[in-house]
Amino acid sequence: MLPYPVTLGAFVLIFWCVDITSPALPDLQRSLALSGTSTGLIASAFFSGRLLTNLPAALLVDRVGARRCAMAGGLTLVAGSMLAAIAGDIAPLLVARGIQGIGIALVVTASLLSLLRARPGEGAALTAFNVAAGVGSGFGLATGGFLTGEFGWRAIFWLSAMLGAALLIGAITSRPAHAKAATISKMPLEPDAPVPARTGWWTMALPLFLNLLVYANYSIFLVSLPLYAADRFSAPAGTIGTLLLLTNLVHLGAAIPLGRGIRRFGASRTVGPSLAIAAVGMFAVLVAPASGWLIVPLSIYAVGQIGGNSAAGDMVLRAGGQGGRAVGMLRLSGDVGLVAGPAAVGVLADLAGAAAPFIALSMLTLLAAALSWRHGGDQRAWTRRMPA
Repeated sequence: MLPYPVTLGAFVLIFWCVDITSPALPDLQRSLALSGTSTGLIASAFFSGRLLTNLPAALLVDRVGARRCAMAGGLTLVAGSMLAAIAGDIAPLLVARGIQGIGIALVVTASLLSLLRARPGEGAALTAFNVAAGVGSGFGLATGGFLTGEFGWRAIFWLSAMLGAALLIGAITSRPAHAKAATISKMPLEPDAPVPARTGWWTMALPLFLNLLVYANYSIFLVSLPLYAADRFSAPAGTIGTLLLLTNLVHLGAAIPLGRGIRRFGASRTVGPSLAIAAVGMFAVLVAPASGWLIVPLSIYAVGQIGGNSAAGDMVLRAGGQGGRAVGMLRLSGDVGLVAGPAAVGVLADLAGAAAPFIALSMLTLLAAALSWRHGGDQRAWTRRMPA
């Protein structure tokens, strides 16, 4: 396993690379004369690489260990980032983004497994993950806007290459760590929320759908907001980066208190209200009178998203038994949402304008909130029937 400090540092660098691109999308779109659909594919190609590599990475990490898996990921991230920095057209850029996604998937798998083994207590791993990811995302958004405004969009990929090199060096120089005695398959659970031995299709389908939707909704943050702010308010990359950074700070600040609320009230009771809050924030973006006012609905959106993320993720992990199967389902459903979401909002923006993704996703999220509220009792019932 990777040492705990190295694992947290890896998550910071990973999400730095993930979110550094968003503030640069409008400039990148203008530079390469791209449509909204092609711009959305720049994000989708990245997450497609992650999606296709999840299963091979899970098999690889069991065979070669987390450190070597992280080394391979860091090296791949360096290669993909350098190719993206020199790309002169959309086709090589999409290939490079896919390679970046492959590298990220390898590092995420190694780091997540190391984190779960180092912090096997209930909720400890996800809390550490969300905090480290939030810090990295903040760095990405701040540097993405600044570098694009000062040096152009290619600079963000050169920085990503350097971050990948830092990941590689960290994995090579770190000393191997060992898992704690209580592994994730034997986590102590609260008496009122034990893990079921077997689950029905609905028990699995509902959490997976909700988790997929939450991650699809991140396309608002990754793609739709930058394009909408540039289209309606002519916001430059620096302004867009600042808006996204402030949104991320709200997201990060809400992670711990909302995590405590989920532990108190249960994931199935909090996921519906969280989704409803996110839907309200997405729709309210459209009534902001100026770019500076966007932070208000984006903050509402951020609170709903982190609540939905943590609650839906907890439901998936419990339904899957909190072992390797559960981690695989969690990552698979999330990455499907991250691939489908950016692609869909790009198409919607081309067909009906930059505001269309906000309307469509807010309506879908409200429907999902109602669905989760209607069937939340079923989720609570099966957890209570199972022995502790």
